[in-house]
Amino acid sequence: MRGLIDAIRPFSVESGLSRAYRRALSRHGATPQGVFWNSSKSQTARFAALLGTVADHAGRRDPSIADVGCGYGPMLDYMRDRPQYRGWQYAGIDITRAMIAEARRRHPQEAASFAVGKLPPGQVDYAVFSGTFNLCLIDDPDRWQRYILDALAACWPRCRHGMALNLLCRRQAAIEANIFYAVEADMTAALRRLGRVEAAPTKGVKHDVTFLVTR
Repeated sequence: MRGLIDAIRPFSVESGLSRAYRRALSRHGATPQGVFWNSSKSQTARFAALLGTVADHAGRRDPSIADVGCGYGPMLDYMRDRPQYRGWQYAGIDITRAMIAEARRRHPQEAASFAVGKLPPGQVDYAVFSGTFNLCLIDDPDRWQRYILDALAACWPRCRHGMALNLLCRRQAAIEANIFYAVEADMTAALRRLGRVEAAPTKGVKHDVTFLVTR
């Protein structure tokens, strides 16, 4: 991947990410590996943590959510297979056109729920980011954290109640094998500039932390 990092420097971070995901989708298809997950187990565990966190905060309401970095739409599959989420309104957003095309192909009855972009298409109750910021094609952890915080700040005005995201965390911020590791305390402090923050280990995923930011 070092050659890939060097190759994308003249271009935007998002252009490089989009190319990497397009290639992964072409190689692995609509599978966890197609969005750089190492297994369906870890993918599902993150869905459970994020949606469960939102459900706890929403209470009895059936919220609307924006799945930012939705890939080929596996979170929608997860939700539709579980009765507790069937009343939720879903929108999937991704910067990679090939991912959105695949999501629409896989969900023909809900194709209009998917769009190319970086922000929720309109006002939603919550935005969720499942592994959206794990893959990192630069070599500067501080710069990548700023990118994450800028992306979240841009989404924040479109979220009525909050945002939920997960990040791999260690004692020191690092990028290893193109995967970003945050420092939980530092990320919590930074997210408090937006709202109230709760953080908890993601059950079933080592080193992963689920953050909830609410108004």
